[in-house]
Amino acid sequence: MGAFIPLLPYLMLSGNMALNGTLAATGLALFGVGSTISLFTGRQALYGGLRMLLIGGLAGAATWSIGRALGVVLG
Repeated sequence: MGAFIPLLPYLMLSGNMALNGTLAATGLALFGVGSTISLFTGRQALYGGLRMLLIGGLAGAATWSIGRALGVVLG
């Protein structure tokens, strides 16, 4: 299910709108998962959500950077 969320905007949109939709949907999902996990860890929901958003954002940036270094071009 988690892998479907970033793909969903591409099923309904195209181009930059799909990319922006993916970024927004993924960011909201990451924040939501982090906030939900805080219910089990006892930490604040805002802290948990932002932490998960940061970790997911760094993972996405690393993936993009590696792809770019290998010469992958989208578009």
